[in-house]
Amino acid sequence: REGDKCAAQGITERGMTPLECKQEGNRFFQEQQWQKALEQYGQGLELDKGTLAPDVRGLLLSNRSQCYIQLERWEEAFEDANACLKLLPEHVKSLYRRATAHEQLGRKTEALADFVKVVKAQPQNKLAAESAKRLREDLMAAASRKHEASLPGHLL
Repeated sequence: REGDKCAAQGITERGMTPLECKQEGNRFFQEQQWQKALEQYGQGLELDKGTLAPDVRGLLLSNRSQCYIQLERWEEAFEDANACLKLLPEHVKSLYRRATAHEQLGRKTEALADFVKVVKAQPQNKLAAESAKRLREDLMAAASRKHEASLPGHLL
């Protein structure tokens, strides 16, 4: 297959462009072949010699971030989502992906902040709203436990 050759042989031998790698990555993404999609998006990023528009580069990073999430590679998912947001600060999918990575990495406060941004941008996003509510409750309960632990026993 032409696309399988993109990552394996690169642009110099096959004439593939970053956009063609993105398209091939999208095909693998739709097929839920996360590792192959990840490789295609990565190849597209590597082949970029500064000519890709920021939105296209951002989408390559965002899509690769989702692949990392599917593969439970949380730190890499965070890094790509964050890099996308530097290019496309209002990219809601990347906010959601960064929030997911934050949460999985145990950074609940940061995850909550990102989920809240998603809900503000997309009030109909039920998953983000549920995650924000759950994290808020978790953080409030943890703060309450911490406060109670600091009080002398006769005040409880």
